[in-house]
Amino acid sequence: MRLTLELLQQAPQSLNPAKHRQLLLRGFKIPNIENLGGTDDAYECLDLSDNDLIKLGNFPPLKRLRVLMLANNRISRISPDCFDPIPHIVSLVLTGNKLEKLVDLEPVTKLVNLERLSLMDNPVTKVKHFRPYMIHKSSKTLRILDFNRIKDKERKAASLLFAGDRGKKLLEEIAPPRVVGKEQTEKVSEVTKTGPSPEVIERIKKAIAEAETIEEVTRLEKALKSGVLPDDLKEPGEGAEQGPAPMDVVEPGPEQDAPPAAEATEATDAAAEAAS
Repeated sequence: MRLTLELLQQAPQSLNPAKHRQLLLRGFKIPNIENLGGTDDAYECLDLSDNDLIKLGNFPPLKRLRVLMLANNRISRISPDCFDPIPHIVSLVLTGNKLEKLVDLEPVTKLVNLERLSLMDNPVTKVKHFRPYMIHKSSKTLRILDFNRIKDKERKAASLLFAGDRGKKLLEEIAPPRVVGKEQTEKVSEVTKTGPSPEVIERIKKAIAEAETIEEVTRLEKALKSGVLPDDLKEPGEGAEQGPAPMDVVEPGPEQDAPPAAEATEATDAAAEAAS
């Protein structure tokens, strides 16, 4: 069910034990945050538990909002600017969601007034150094994490754990920054660079048709997928005679030595004799 203005008007509202005026939007199978500007910033507490939220974000400016309850959704990502329009959050409940990586919690650590945070029953809680990481990265106002009070000795231990160059290296190891689109770009670039020519594909297919064993077929199918012609299918002198087009010329590297001038000359002479 979409979070419409009509739903906002019909949803139950009450005064909770903390004397906060709250809007109850539990269990409506809401898939996205939208239209919350229709609340006219009239509530200190929003309860969006037991819905179908996957990505958290798209909040309008709600300066009065103090408590945000999001338990038992399917949240796996939090928009980097998610909490910018709701900076006065004091209590955040994300129990029972799908958050997996420490870097996914970066927006949460930017809440400067946060006092109570629950991330129980998220995969991220099983990541090594999860609790000291959250204590170290979050605002000093955070007092209760997963319903356990943060002790002074925990703060000191977290500070020591992530102190200096060693601590910086540990942070990079357990919470590497997310680079948007990098993996996808690299994959596309690699496919473009190593794409096999029609001639190579045809030669491998012919070899598969003539193969006599399962092992040979398997090996050739792998070669077909990778687009790399196996050495035993290359014609004699093919590496010297049949070079790539000018735009595909690759400079010799550590693993790819240029053929000696003498060999190249012999190959050229042999080709000339064959042609005549």
